[in-house]
This record gives sequence, C-alpha cells and structure tokens, in this order.
Amino acid sequence: MRIGVVSDTHDRQEAVAEAVRLLVDQQVELILHCGDIESPDTVRAFSPVPTHFVFGNWDKDRARLAAAIKDIGGTHYDSFGTLAVGGKRVAWVHSHERHQLRQLETADFFDYVFYGHTHVREQHRTGRTLVANPGALFRANPKTCIVLDLETGELKPILVPVPPRVAANGAALPPSDEGTGSIVAPPGTFVLPPEPPAPPG
Repeated sequence: MRIGVVSDTHDRQEAVAEAVRLLVDQQVELILHCGDIESPDTVRAFSPVPTHFVFGNWDKDRARLAAAIKDIGGTHYDSFGTLAVGGKRVAWVHSHERHQLRQLETADFFDYVFYGHTHVREQHRTGRTLVANPGALFRANPKTCIVLDLETGELKPILVPVPPRVAANGAALPPSDEGTGSIVAPPGTFVLPPEPPAPPG
C-alpha cells in the first residue's frame, strides 16, 4: 500500500492540483495532509483520493474547512492524527506546537511520523520511528510531496512542477512565491520548526 504526504499547501491551487495528479499517478490509496490548508477550495482538490487532514497555524476557519473535508469524504483531526495502516503505525502533525512533534517522535510507538510547518523537506530516524517532512507547495523551491510504500518502507520524494505564470502581454512572470524558497535538508538532518511565516500576499 502506498500513501502520499503533503503539507503547507497554503491555497496554491495549481500546485495542489498538480501534486494530487502526481500522487494519483503513483497509485497512492490515501493522502495525509500535515496542515496549513487555508481554504475549502484547497480541500476540494483532494477529492480524487481519501485524504486525512490536520490543521496548522494558518487554518483559521476550521469549521468551514471541516465542512469541506466532510463533503469530499475526507477525515480531519485537530492538531495531530494517527492511523494504523498496512500493518504500520503512522502519525502526522503540523508541528507549529513543537512539543507535539517531540512527543510523537520520542514515543517509541510509531513507525512513521510526518510533520510540516518548516517548508523544508527532510527525514531522520529517532529509534524505531522514521520522521519526515514532505516539504511544501508554497514558499519552497523545489515544491515537493512524498510517497511512502508501506510494504517496502521506501520514502520517495515527488517534485511538483508548477506552470509558469504569464502576463497579459505573454511575458513570463516569476512564481508568486519566488524568492522565499527553502533548501532541502539532507537525510539525517533535523530542522527545528521556525516561528510562523509571514502571511501570504
């Protein structure tokens, strides 16, 4: 069984649509979203695949998000979620409340813990637990998500290309979040979540 993991979509519709398309191509059976969804429109983009969401610090209107998640047949959790799937124990969290990530990571209970918030893809191991951030679809360069094969344990990064923006005169415009990208941390490096980013726009 394969699952997809995404985070920090921040209402970027083109990137979300492309990420979902790529995850469907990878034959994922469910998707975990590590928070910072922002709008019901973003939620609806996940309708092709059963998706489990947690809320992040930019998910202000949780009632509307929860209603949209219910409408697409998804599931939402407040600050963290846990599942037993494919014989493995999986947890995911946004991680703006750092103690929650620490507790999940050091519990010596989960096979996998996923987190977001930093907009930086990385992975490391703490005891039995593989901890990974899928990266982000906003303010990240490159934009990434990941696919976990629960049978083999392979964790595969997926690059999410976004079509260039074009001005009315046909000239190429820079991406709306260019210049705020993050680097990809090497495996084995743990990057502490920073303070919340400035609001988009």
